[in-house]
Amino acid sequence: MMRQALSISCRSFSRLSLHLRRSFTSRSTLLNSSIDDSNFTTLGDASDADRDQFFKYTWGTWLKDDEGEKLKRYTPFSIGGINEIVKRVRDQSSKASSSHVVSLASLSEGKHNRIYLAELDDGSEYILRIPYPLDLSRDARKARIQSEVATMDFLRKKWGMLIPEVISWCPTADNPLEREYIMMEFISPNHQNKNYENLMQSWDPMGATVLQRATVLRVIVSLMEKVLATKFNAFGSLYFTEDVSPDLQNKLPYEGEEDKELIDRWRIGPTVEKKFWQPGVEEANIIDRGPWYTPSDYLLATATAHITAYTNLLKNPAVASSELGSYLPKWIATYRQYAALTPALIPSDIQADSDLLSPRLHHADLNPMNVLVDRPGSDPNEPFASAYLLDWECSSIKPFLFHGTPDFVHYRGYKVYKKEEIEDYDSLPPEQKAQVDYMIAATSNQFSFEFMIKHSFPTLINAYSPRAKLVREPYTVAMTTDYDYHPLEITDLREALIKSKHWSAVTDNIMASPVNFTEKEVEEVAEDAEKWEQIISTLPFYSTKGWVPQDMFEKYVKEGKLVKNDKGEYSLMS
Repeated sequence: MMRQALSISCRSFSRLSLHLRRSFTSRSTLLNSSIDDSNFTTLGDASDADRDQFFKYTWGTWLKDDEGEKLKRYTPFSIGGINEIVKRVRDQSSKASSSHVVSLASLSEGKHNRIYLAELDDGSEYILRIPYPLDLSRDARKARIQSEVATMDFLRKKWGMLIPEVISWCPTADNPLEREYIMMEFISPNHQNKNYENLMQSWDPMGATVLQRATVLRVIVSLMEKVLATKFNAFGSLYFTEDVSPDLQNKLPYEGEEDKELIDRWRIGPTVEKKFWQPGVEEANIIDRGPWYTPSDYLLATATAHITAYTNLLKNPAVASSELGSYLPKWIATYRQYAALTPALIPSDIQADSDLLSPRLHHADLNPMNVLVDRPGSDPNEPFASAYLLDWECSSIKPFLFHGTPDFVHYRGYKVYKKEEIEDYDSLPPEQKAQVDYMIAATSNQFSFEFMIKHSFPTLINAYSPRAKLVREPYTVAMTTDYDYHPLEITDLREALIKSKHWSAVTDNIMASPVNFTEKEVEEVAEDAEKWEQIISTLPFYSTKGWVPQDMFEKYVKEGKLVKNDKGEYSLMS
């Protein structure tokens, strides 16, 4: 009934322009390009083939189970319902005039969400973000949206941070779109008469000068200054007060708030970190998702979450009889060992450092791709005037010690600060020189980042010390290891646990590791590690879990580099 009424009231807009991008394009390109590939659909015609294509994933291909992976990212919603959303927004705002959506563009097909750009007849533009179903339950998607919107609201209102304003949102499908969504303002290249661009356009981790790279890193650290400004009272994630359980609504998220409009606006509830919502958990209350009030309770929960998930997975007969099922007991046993190790991840001297273990807000994907900057001039070394930080999904409050260095600047290899450290550098073959140059640039980038952290957060810099990095490694590996691509990936965590036995030989004053391995187990891990390295070398696009950008996929298929087998899977030819 609603869609019929809308199609009648919007007769002049009964044919809605749909714009679909079928090739992989970076966000920086999208922000500076025009809309293309126009199609049209009728608002009330849900069976229109053009409309269905608009919801399908097109930015890449998976080498295995491509159809299944794309189905997880199929995002149908009621197109006619978007006008009802806009009407509600306008009715509640100071803009009395009625407006309608005249154009929808498929702007971005990200890792977790589909991004659409809605243009109104009065020239206004909104971003519409629809989460993919993936393997997430409705409870997981609901919690993510509730927490993300509250986190953005907190940083805008508490610290005046530049974040796109949320116009409308709903964490359930009970709305005119018939899908969970977030609608927010669109920060276009000429937003508010400024010259916005994606910070990634200025980030060249090797080719730029040290000064140019530092200019980008300075933007990231300046954003962190507001993200980390609040010392919270618990570990978990931020929500609006009405979205947490009644027993949490009387617990202040932080101390010292004097603004009466803010003091009861937010509370700390269950974490939305990905690992606490992974498949294998059938009910939302099986896993302890917090909030927690001590770092040790949080760390133990990072282990029990995995143990619970994998134990539940094994109850499924289909999983139990699969290759994964044969490995899951080893995953469970390994995470039990990790649980035993968690007390040692907080050495006694660090326990006394209240700042290092303090609950601080953590942006889950802090990198130049998620930052829009205003460059006032053409000088690449000139500081940016302002910056918007995007994509707050899965943000959480956790001990600062376990935030770690952002992935885009985190370097795990051998540190090389200058060419002179490498004997006979000038006589090296080109490929070896390139490798050394990469090591120098990566070392410089991480050093520059940590130097800026020391200047901005002098009480937190010890979280980046060699000792801190050493004891953090098992946590980092535990929270990034995935069973869903290959079951032997657990080898990485088993190796990290074995390394913990040698901490005392590397540095002083670290609690003795409580994890024990027999000689046979150590040999088994070494064999698995060798096997795992061989498997990785045969897994094309392992870092993207078998996903290939569509342009590259089509190119490799055409050139015969990717070949399809009788199972419908692709392999990379040498």
